[in-house]
Amino acid sequence: MSTFKNVGDLERHLATRSYVKGFSLSDADKAALSALSGIPDKASFPNAYRWAIHVIALVGLNNITFSGSCSGASAAPKKVNDDFDDMFGDEEEKKPAPKAAEADFDDMFGDDDETEEERAANKARQERMALAKRLKEEKDAREGKVKKDKPKPVEKSLIVLDVKPWEADCDLEAVWKEIIKYEQEGLQWGATYKLEPVAFGIKKLVMTCTIVDSLVLLDDVTDNIEAMEDYVQSVTVASMNKI
Repeated sequence: MSTFKNVGDLERHLATRSYVKGFSLSDADKAALSALSGIPDKASFPNAYRWAIHVIALVGLNNITFSGSCSGASAAPKKVNDDFDDMFGDEEEKKPAPKAAEADFDDMFGDDDETEEERAANKARQERMALAKRLKEEKDAREGKVKKDKPKPVEKSLIVLDVKPWEADCDLEAVWKEIIKYEQEGLQWGATYKLEPVAFGIKKLVMTCTIVDSLVLLDDVTDNIEAMEDYVQSVTVASMNKI
């Protein structure tokens, strides 16, 4: 990594960039990462850390050999697995023990210790209730009192989305225009947007949309935006309210 004397130089370089050169992964990124002795410290070099994890995710850990020619990274490359665990969590979670089958059946059907007289009484009661219901329905039908189901109101949600770009110089207006090209039944985009500062000169795009809950899944909306991976770093739901 001849262009960077230490990880501090790399950190400053990546403060406003996603890659060492250009707008996509290149050999320069692989060379810069290989020159480190391991993953940069997350607290001291947040941008270099984010970049290193991103590059490793793209090229694979087995394709990176840490030479240690650049100082300031973490002690050893074996910490990469720990870094990925920190980011994505431990998938091996303890599952609660299932209830005993006998207890489940007791909960569902109750105690089966009924006498013949009790079973006969319950059966007779159910038959009387069924007969009374049928007679009432027949009477209502004769008198024109058949109940009609009222149409259920359409349930909608108003969603506020925060869209963060990779670069400080990203044209967020163009990104917004590209996002709202996506059309789906039950989805309506807000007519305006606003920009709010995040850090290092980067701003986030704040936009809204309205969805019909029975027609549109929230994941459909966010997945479509995240598919613009050359420009969009992340999409988060700032708020979601029923309307």
